[in-house]
This record gives sequence, structure tokens and C-alpha cells, in this order.
Amino acid sequence: NRASAPTAPTLPRQPRTRLQSLAQGVLALAVVALALFVLGRFRSALFWGGVLAIVCWPLLKGLRRKWSSPHAATLAPAAIVLGIALVFIIPTAVLISAAAGEAREGAQWVKQATEQGIPAPAWLDRLPWGRAQAQHWWQANLATPDSVHDLMDRLRPEHALGTVEHLGHGVANGLVIMGFALLILFFFLRAGAPLVARIDLLIWRLLGARGGMAQRQVVGAVRGALAGLVLVGLGEGLLIGLSYILAGAPQPLLLGIFTALACMIPMVGGFALVLCVLAILIKGSSLAAAIGVGLFGAAVLFLADHFIRPVLIGGSIRLPFMWVLLGILGGLESCGLSGLFIGPAVMALAHQLWRLGSSRGPHPAPHAVVAIRMENIREE
Repeated sequence: NRASAPTAPTLPRQPRTRLQSLAQGVLALAVVALALFVLGRFRSALFWGGVLAIVCWPLLKGLRRKWSSPHAATLAPAAIVLGIALVFIIPTAVLISAAAGEAREGAQWVKQATEQGIPAPAWLDRLPWGRAQAQHWWQANLATPDSVHDLMDRLRPEHALGTVEHLGHGVANGLVIMGFALLILFFFLRAGAPLVARIDLLIWRLLGARGGMAQRQVVGAVRGALAGLVLVGLGEGLLIGLSYILAGAPQPLLLGIFTALACMIPMVGGFALVLCVLAILIKGSSLAAAIGVGLFGAAVLFLADHFIRPVLIGGSIRLPFMWVLLGILGGLESCGLSGLFIGPAVMALAHQLWRLGSSRGPHPAPHAVVAIRMENIREE
């Protein structure tokens, strides 16, 4: 009889000790931190790919239900990624081409103003009051080439040129990151339900049953932030941009893009609207048109910021608007553009902890809490 092949030695199965659990946790955190460090600037691509996957997941489920093809697991994610790319690429190319033409016209107007000054618009003569003071200020500050040169020196155009150059590099880098984000999105969506099941299991193992509640808060905050910030901001920019065209504003497309980008951040769109109205006045359009644009834009911003945004961002996760606003502004300052999504998600988790910790439970309040309440009542 031939001797049986030797079997590989096996280690006895023993329960993990507390030290082993702690060491494995530290190792896991170190590996995650090292992986994020190795990714470098592509961390942004991974983040945006994850954000887009959260937003597009309901769409993927709808396509999978209606698409009976055996290759739907690959075709449905590819269709979503292609649709997002077309939505971004085609309008961006058209806007960049049109904005470049308007930028050349704006540069020619600035050159002409520095050589000849800016003539006083006709609406100055029709002011009901303060006509003489306004005309005197215009003649002293804008009517002559020397005054325009002084104004340019105070505005420091070299800083503006540096900002434009930095913005160009940022746009190029953003396009690269966006391309990798779409690639990551495709693989996230292609992984589909098994990936979601693994994420659910990992959260349950780490955080227990309340981890699922936290997961739902984060998902709701991300989807609400996209709808309430990006889509509402683009809608505000579109409506106000149409008013720029009707009012005969200079370079209405550039002003509309500037307003739309500013409107994505609450309370910043108003400053952009004021600057655009001033540009309409300086270029010589009618005073009534500028006032109409200002009033219409203020109405759009008021309705969107006070009624539409709070419902879209905080409605599904029961997050008060003040928490939403602080999360958006604080996240933007701390994390840049990605903070528009990180901030509301963090504040949603903080608000959930506040609700769980401060809500009335089935057990009576401790004696110390009752004593504090009685002492406050006596002081009042």
C-alpha cells in the first residue's frame, strides 16, 4: 500500500483573546489609513465615485428590474455612467466654447475702458434723486482713462489673473478626477447587491443594529445634499440667467454660470446676484431692467433657500435647517467642495446621536436629573 500523502498541519481553533482583538483592530485601522495615504489625490475620485454610487443606486435598481438582458449587470451600470458623462461633457463643452467668446468680448471691453474711460449710462440722468452726486462720482471714478487705471490698480488685476490661472489648473485636475470617479462608479454599480450586502454586514458587525440607522442617515444626507445644493443651485442659476438675457446684461452666459456656482452654497448666491446687477448697471443697461433682475433674483433665492432646500436636504432625515446650514458652510470651509456632502452627513449623524441620547426612554429619569429639574423650577 502506498503511503498516504502528508496533510498540512492545522492550528487549533481557539477564541480570540482581548489582546488579539485589539491588535487586529489596530492593524485594520493602520491598513485603511495606509491605503488612503497611498491613494493620494485619487482619494477625491474614490469619494466622488462613492457619492455618485449612493445617488445612482435607486436608478440602478429600477433599470435592473426593467432590463431582463443576461448582460444587464454590466450594461445597466455602463448606461448610467455614459449618461452622466454625456450630461456633463456635452453641456460643459458648449458652455466653455460660448464662455470663451464672451470672455474675449469682456476683455475687449476692459481694454477699451482703460483707453477711453467708461461713459456715464443714460439712466443716471433719469434718477429721481441723487442725480448730481451720482454723476459727479461717475466722472471722478470711471469716466476718464486715468480714473479707470486707478480703479484697476486698487482692484489688483494681477491677483485676478492668478486666480484665473489657478482655476484653469483646477478645472483640468477636476476633469481627470471626474474621469476616474466615473470609472470607480461603474465598478461600484457593477458589484451591485453583493457589495451592498457586504457593507451592511460590516456596519452591523462594527456598530450593531444602530449602525443601520446611521447608514440610512448618511445615505439620506448625501442624496439630499445633491438635490438640495447642486440641482437647486443649477436651477436658480438657470432662472436668474434667463433674466440676465432679458435685461440685456453683458456676457449673460458668464454671469449665469457664476451665479449658478455661487447659488450651490446657501447665502452666497445673493452676493453673486448683487455683483451681476452692478455689472448690468455699469455696462449701461436700463435702471428698470437692473432693478427687475435684482427683485426677480431675490425672489428666486428666497423661495429656494427657505422652502425648497430645507425640504430636499433635511426632510427625508428629519434634520433641522440650522443643522443643515452649519453642516454645509462648515464642511465647505473644512473640506472644500467635498464638504458640501461631508458636512450634512456628519451633522445628520450628530443630530441622530442627539435625538437618541436626549429622547425619553422607557426607564424613568435618574434621581440626579429630577433634582436638577426641581432646582431649576425653584430658581424660576
